Amino acid sequence: MTRNRPLTILALAAALLLVVSVAQRMLHRRAVTSPATATVVAADFDPADVNRITVGAEADTATVVIERLGGGWVTRTAWDHPADPRKIQELLAAMDSLQGDFRSDEAAILDDYGLGPRSAPVEVTLFGKDWQPVCALLLGKRADDGAGVFVRAPGSNAVYLARTEVRGKLGLWSPESRPESRHFLDLSVFKTDAAGIRRIALHQGDKTLVMEKVLTAAGPGDGAAPPPQDWEWTLTAPSRRALAKTKVDGVMNALAAVQAADVADPGVGMDRYGLWKAERRVEVTMADGSTFELRVGDARPATGGAQEGRYCMTSLDRKIWVIRDFKIEQIFKKLEDLLPDA
Repeated sequence: MTRNRPLTILALAAALLLVVSVAQRMLHRRAVTSPATATVVAADFDPADVNRITVGAEADTATVVIERLGGGWVTRTAWDHPADPRKIQELLAAMDSLQGDFRSDEAAILDDYGLGPRSAPVEVTLFGKDWQPVCALLLGKRADDGAGVFVRAPGSNAVYLARTEVRGKLGLWSPESRPESRHFLDLSVFKTDAAGIRRIALHQGDKTLVMEKVLTAAGPGDGAAPPPQDWEWTLTAPSRRALAKTKVDGVMNALAAVQAADVADPGVGMDRYGLWKAERRVEVTMADGSTFELRVGDARPATGGAQEGRYCMTSLDRKIWVIRDFKIEQIFKKLEDLLPDA
């Protein structure tokens, strides 16, 4: 009997753990009533009347601050850089009359949904015309199937499973993601019709390549750009020679839609970013005679959560952009990269 005592104790301990586990599951099931679809946040607001949006987590509920200014939006937490209106409208639409399936109203299990005091849920607050809050929402974990997120209103323990992709509208694609101003920024540096580009001058150190588009057929006569097959590219400096159309067209297309990955503080001066005497510059001349210049400065390393790339500036404004290296390399080519294949 003495030899069997340890086995008996282990059996009793296992049985006790099983009873506790079953009891916890039963308590959890009692806290979770039958699903019922309802409006998650009982707030009556018109998205057109929203003037301010704050997004944060933990103690900092205003990591991101976006405000309506005139006919657009600016990101106060990113040096008042313009926000992407499409992303703002998508977020407001997602929160307007947000529906969810009721899951629980038990405070003891809020952390199971990522909505308790130990979970640091993300908080979104919308402010109306009088700058007073009109809607607030806490976002927790994604559902196990990935379709939806658990949410609740501040001050309420009622948890809902919302199938609308609210976390995605905030740029929170992983459980570790935290709110960032970068997600909401308008990062379009320059956009034009590629066919309207007539001249490209690449300056790299003490070397300059000037490429001019030569039209091989008359256009429609109404000012529209010619079809892509109706031009060739010629090098005019430092010498004159034919270039490979498809290769220079690649540079042209990269210049027609320049997209940044982030922005930086425009108030510290160009010299801090290596832009005062930039080693690399590109000048673009359009069919109407207008010009555009892009300067490329120092590298920004990916430290502290910052997006890697190179500091850039254009002739259009004083904004400091961060453009990824691979996009820069699509523009700045060597002469041998642009010549016809032998």
